[in-house]
Amino acid sequence: MRFRSAAFGALALCTSLVSHASAYDDASRAAAAARFVAALQHQRFQEAAALFSPEVTRDTAATAHTLKRIDDTVGGFSTMQPVTRPLEGKTIRLLVPPRKNVLFGVQKSIQFRYASTAGDGKPVYYEVHVTPDDKPPQVLSFALQFPAADAQSAQRASRLAAAIDR
Repeated sequence: MRFRSAAFGALALCTSLVSHASAYDDASRAAAAARFVAALQHQRFQEAAALFSPEVTRDTAATAHTLKRIDDTVGGFSTMQPVTRPLEGKTIRLLVPPRKNVLFGVQKSIQFRYASTAGDGKPVYYEVHVTPDDKPPQVLSFALQFPAADAQSAQRASRLAAAIDR
């Protein structure tokens, strides 16, 4: 009987350690996303660009410039707030850094969502994609989503995306 209780105790200990490690891992991923968002909110674009995974972006200066252009064009970094639900309905999406071949560039990631009010007073949504469990926490991509449910909002979204992409 003693052997069974020792085995049960060891199993409980291992389960507890794995659970704790998983919770710590999730917390470190959330902390990486929070550092990225804080850098954007304080207009430290070079610092935010440095948080991207080196396999995703080789040119942090160009990425920092794109992030600054987003802030200049769209605004709203300072008012970013976490949201739990994904944006529903038709949207226009812009990805930083841009991927030429989206079909083959799909990567597994952990997603953190944020909502904000753009400079024009309309909503804009952001997603921060962080490396999954088997890698150290780094940003894989940063996506902007503009609601485009009707003709007027679709025109706004297209105009903002074009201004950023130039």
